[in-house]
Amino acid sequence: MSSDSLAKRVVPGTGAGLPNPYSKDFDRSEDSISTTMADYESAENHRIKYGRFACKPIVLLMRRAVGLLMAITALAGVVAPNHPLTKPTSMILLWIPMLLISIAPAFIAAERAMTSLVLRSSLWKEEAICKGVKRDMMSEPGMDRIKAGLNDIRIHNATASILAGVSLFLLILAAGLEPNGLAYNLILLITLTSSLALSFHAIFTTDEIRRLGDELPYLVLHSPTHHPMQLDTILGDLVYAHLDPDHSLLWNIWEKKLSQSILQGVDDRQARERILYLLHLNSRGNLSHEETLNELKEFIKPVSIEGLLLNENTQFNWVKLQRLIAHARAWQSEVFDLLDRLQNDLLSGSATITKDDWRMDLALASKCDNGTGHLFIALNNQTVKDRHLRVEVIVPGGMPESQNHRFELSSCPGPTGAVKITDPLIEDALDWMPKYLEKGVILWIGVAWKEGIKGHRNVQVILRDDDNIILGSRIIRTQVLTGDSSISKQRLKRMLKARVKGESQLPTLDVITTSS
Repeated sequence: MSSDSLAKRVVPGTGAGLPNPYSKDFDRSEDSISTTMADYESAENHRIKYGRFACKPIVLLMRRAVGLLMAITALAGVVAPNHPLTKPTSMILLWIPMLLISIAPAFIAAERAMTSLVLRSSLWKEEAICKGVKRDMMSEPGMDRIKAGLNDIRIHNATASILAGVSLFLLILAAGLEPNGLAYNLILLITLTSSLALSFHAIFTTDEIRRLGDELPYLVLHSPTHHPMQLDTILGDLVYAHLDPDHSLLWNIWEKKLSQSILQGVDDRQARERILYLLHLNSRGNLSHEETLNELKEFIKPVSIEGLLLNENTQFNWVKLQRLIAHARAWQSEVFDLLDRLQNDLLSGSATITKDDWRMDLALASKCDNGTGHLFIALNNQTVKDRHLRVEVIVPGGMPESQNHRFELSSCPGPTGAVKITDPLIEDALDWMPKYLEKGVILWIGVAWKEGIKGHRNVQVILRDDDNIILGSRIIRTQVLTGDSSISKQRLKRMLKARVKGESQLPTLDVITTSS
């Protein structure tokens, strides 16, 4: 290499006399991002691998049982110290592998989950997740709870490791002492206490361990606290409200891809709502794969269906969307009663659809814990003109006791008679449902009762027009509970059940075509 070419390749800011050791195509930032991405993918693989192992029923059972078995061994050593089966040395070789199998996978999964969280946040800042999109994921609403949830799991694992280590150490120490001695009995009694503590700790923290190993790592840890009072559509906005901060922006990107994939003349929101409703019916078994696919072809370009919904590499494919719908249902199961009642009214040709000018439906959980609840009001204007209306919510003993909301309700005349669930020639229920959900108004109103109020309570909803004329009135009943209850545990079970469904195999066009 000539001296002139060496002079040109210099390190910036170091003077002209030093040659540049890097290639002209070398980019430190690109190399750093690729390294971070590789570390993130490795952390994700370990998080899912060890998390799923830790969630296996046999491993969770072993985690709860090993402490109890160690306690029984310690007690037997005090009661019958000379029996060959009660000697600590004969049982230590059994406890060590059991403790490693029951505690180590959860410990590794939680640590790798925290590493993955930090690395993914860094990748968002470097615009590596979505080209041209830079955000601080850790500052998003709800991210503090997710991080706190992961730290809680790490603390539980650390506590279990300490209790297991203390119990093992004491058993080893007792093995070197003379049986029937004061020190021997005292150490075994302390071992009994620490082992029982390990067992009870495992029982009370099992639900936290079950959150590990999820393909969508922050969804089960996320607690939705921010939501709009008026939903444009039930399913679309409900699913979005329950997304964790990491997937909220990805959802917006998916919606843009959807708008480019639908047929000309189809409304974007109705298309999104119809997709979610079809996948909801498919997951419940009301529609087969081929029936669902045929309905999708009516408003989505056939060439786009595979890339949008049947691609394993997309963030929100067929199975993932069904998982998100089931997850939203786990949080607000009563909302889906609104959908079922609307569908039943359409199928039966109910008077509330075919004759009434207004349709109002309410949903409120049968039990409201901590003195708070979520009231959902679905309204439809079945006249031929758009109207301005007011809704008054009266909560006796509530905070506040009365709420007023005013809005405009678009015209949506209903069918003249009963419709079929699917019909290739005329408008069916799958056509009418998105119309009702998109043109109607769904109010999501938080209700709360004063401290000390509990038991069965009534909530009244009154619908008025601009002239203060009452158009309709409904009363719904709920049971108000104070303090924590089993509702949160039941919700977690529903979320974990949705997670299992969300890990099912993605249908393919070949399978659908063959089955049809």
